[in-house]
Amino acid sequence: MKFSIITPTYNREVLVQITIKSILAQTYSNWQLVIIDDGSTDNTEQVIQQYLKDDRIKYIKKSNSGQADSSNVGVSQASGEYIVFLDSDDEAYPNWLEVVDKNIKEDTSVVCVGAMRKLLDGTLIHERIDKWKFFGEIVRFKFTCGSLFLKRHIFSEIGGYDPQLKSNIQTDLGYRLLTYLKNSNRKIVAVDEYLVQVNIHSGPRIRTNWEKRRDGTKQLLNKHYEFIYENIPKDILNNYAIIAFSNYKLKQRKESLQYLYKVIKLKPLVLSNYFKFIKYAFL
Repeated sequence: MKFSIITPTYNREVLVQITIKSILAQTYSNWQLVIIDDGSTDNTEQVIQQYLKDDRIKYIKKSNSGQADSSNVGVSQASGEYIVFLDSDDEAYPNWLEVVDKNIKEDTSVVCVGAMRKLLDGTLIHERIDKWKFFGEIVRFKFTCGSLFLKRHIFSEIGGYDPQLKSNIQTDLGYRLLTYLKNSNRKIVAVDEYLVQVNIHSGPRIRTNWEKRRDGTKQLLNKHYEFIYENIPKDILNNYAIIAFSNYKLKQRKESLQYLYKVIKLKPLVLSNYFKFIKYAFL
């Protein structure tokens, strides 16, 4: 089985090398790494050259168009039966691909694995594969990069990543993937091992780009409101809370309070939301 690993990157000349080295250290050798440089202005292109001696690694530099479009470009260059996206600030453990390969069966379309989240202080937090109720059935599924492996043809059939989204591209893909799998006989395999490490750092990240996070969350709700309401209604409240907090960080108090009011309306007995209301209004 051949895996294609898609890694979009932008101005991460140091971090991307950690990612590359983690792939070179894999115990499973049948892989392809496609690095999409989204218009970096640092020395990313120069530092990656040393790794291109390995013909399994492909490097493409393009003009800046965002993570979703860069990931789609990467898939267009992929040759593996399965694809997986690995961010250029994360790393895979040595047995990542070997364990996934051993768990693929004839009717498998998707494999999900657990992850470790490494905080700034070095603390490691286990991120297990959660249980979700989709279309009336319990599904064990994990959307995040490095944890989600899927057949390449399925990615294309569901339309790939949506480049119009400001954030939440992985969640959007996951929702569409679940809808696709509902109508097929292909299976999701959940592997209860922690095989990839998500590294939290102080550099630029989508999760701390409050404007993109706010706008992307609004887009996700508009695009999938009915799906979320029918399958994971609590996430409507969670997304309202994200929009409220993002607006607070952007000092957009009026809209922040509007969305926090939506949260309170749905959960009026949660006392902490009233303290947040005071904080967002005055602090």
